[in-house]
Amino acid sequence: MKKFRKLKKYIKIYKLDGYLVPKNDEYFNEYVSQSRDRLKFISNFSGSAGFAIILKNKNYLFVDGRYTIQAQIQSGNNFKINTIPKKFPKDVLKSKKKLKIGFDPKFHNKKQLDFYFNNKKFYLKPLNKNLIDLLWLDKPKDMVKPFYLLSKKEVGESSKNKIKKVKNILLKNKVDYLLVTAPENIAWILNIRGNDSEFSPIPNARLLINCKGEIFLFSKIEKILKIRKTFSKKIKFFDERRIEKNLRTLNKNKIWIDSLTCSIYFKNLLEKNNNIIEKIDPIYFFKSIKNNTEIKNMKKIHIFDGVALTKF
Repeated sequence: MKKFRKLKKYIKIYKLDGYLVPKNDEYFNEYVSQSRDRLKFISNFSGSAGFAIILKNKNYLFVDGRYTIQAQIQSGNNFKINTIPKKFPKDVLKSKKKLKIGFDPKFHNKKQLDFYFNNKKFYLKPLNKNLIDLLWLDKPKDMVKPFYLLSKKEVGESSKNKIKKVKNILLKNKVDYLLVTAPENIAWILNIRGNDSEFSPIPNARLLINCKGEIFLFSKIEKILKIRKTFSKKIKFFDERRIEKNLRTLNKNKIWIDSLTCSIYFKNLLEKNNNIIEKIDPIYFFKSIKNNTEIKNMKKIHIFDGVALTKF
């Protein structure tokens, strides 16, 4: 196929043995839009989880047990299908020499790569170019859909109170900043939702909060035009392309990142001039404790869900 020939050409140009293509996008979403589904573009596999490794002479697709048959049907002509956890890359990729596998650091975190490739047989090389994007020239355009607000009546707690909780935990841990890279946690702390995923109302954004309770939100500006005026002056809004520039200005700070959702790219960017603390984002803990409104809504939605499943 033409796209395989082009990709293997880039693999040769960058002096690699192979290239890693994940399902997730740069926000680590499970369900991605058509324009971000790089794995489907290169492999034709449409499942919600998996990754491909394209070598010079062979192609491998790794999926979990839900998708083994589907992957074989959709991609079996061009890929060797492997089921995780029965087989990992370290079990399948056999070579006498150390394989140099290229990857986009914006799409992976260190824990994830260590889990799949924790083996001396591999040298994982981050690239400043996404090789799939270089050959995917007719990528479909995404509709830019605005974020929307949920009221305190709907969620049971104001955004102001949630911000105060996170601010206090930063002060308690003597941390200057928390970088929130999980969209679902941004949805929680600001009581906002989005239309960036077909199956989940998450807002694709990133957020930086400091120990004073000041917030810097990075997203497509068009998505927040309707809601930005409703927030206090302590919340500043930036285009998502500004995040790298803003993070580079941070110097000699203690910064909390979540190693499960923060990309290698952002981690490397921050640790050059700051002290990095890698722990689970504290928002996961706060949102795990449901208030009365959330409990009431969860019971209500389970009725809707049960009816839908029964009809199906």
